Amino acid sequence: MVSWWWEMSNNNNLALCIIITLTLLIILAILWFKFTLSTTSNGAPSLPPGPYSLPIVGYLPFLGPDLHKQFTNMARTYGPIFKFYIGSKLHVVVNTPDLAKIVVRDQDEIFANHNLTVAASIITYGGQDIAWAHNNAHWRNLRKMFVHEVLSNKNLDACSPFRRDEVRKTIKNVYCKIGTKVNISEISFSTEANVVTNMVWENSANHGAKDGHLGFELQMVVSKIVELLGKPNMSDYFPSLAWFDLQGVERDMKAQLKKIDQILERIIDDRSNLTLKGHYGCGNRNDDNNDRMGNGRGSKQP
Repeated sequence: MVSWWWEMSNNNNLALCIIITLTLLIILAILWFKFTLSTTSNGAPSLPPGPYSLPIVGYLPFLGPDLHKQFTNMARTYGPIFKFYIGSKLHVVVNTPDLAKIVVRDQDEIFANHNLTVAASIITYGGQDIAWAHNNAHWRNLRKMFVHEVLSNKNLDACSPFRRDEVRKTIKNVYCKIGTKVNISEISFSTEANVVTNMVWENSANHGAKDGHLGFELQMVVSKIVELLGKPNMSDYFPSLAWFDLQGVERDMKAQLKKIDQILERIIDDRSNLTLKGHYGCGNRNDDNNDRMGNGRGSKQP
């Protein structure tokens, strides 16, 4: 076709050549539009309205730091539910309390599944934890164990001395810093981490299983994991670039996964040794959380 176009140009028929070329382009555009329209109408639901996106990068260059304000302004233009692309990823925003209630409560079974980020996939072994697992039998089993074993009234009452001690330590710590600046976020996170740590180690300190260094190490690792989970990662929006790991998120998360695995292995081993010696945790329950975790080691995830 190029050679034919060049031959026509040499014959002083440039105007005719341009007309024919434009006609062919218009025909191809119409055919492509009809094809995409028929594909969309043959099963795929229509998407909500939204702003036009650029090729490759999508709407990313137009997003500002105050997303909540920008989404409010976009909702005035496109309605309470709208879409936009970041890279190749489709994002749908609901901007009213009524729609949010439908999504998170009434239609929870439809919207419960999450697309894993690179960081979340690594730290959860491909979405095997209660936060990222799909709504299936495995997730329901995790939820049942979490509610009945971790958040049960019996377990919370048995471990209440740990929580009371940590709250008292926090109050004393803040009181000692009167007249100075206090980082409430850091103190709150530290208190929560210590409470969870104490509940995991339970009352085994008298038997030598609790190690303060482990608690501090766990707090540092969890803090780094939370930071990596919240860090914007180009690999999540441009999957073709994930192999390069341009920001090092995958590398850093794998390092944190290795650390937390080592910590949990030490906790489980200590708890197993205490169980063999006849020492149990909160409420002197043999069948406690750590025993369940230890009994589950080596079993494959469903």
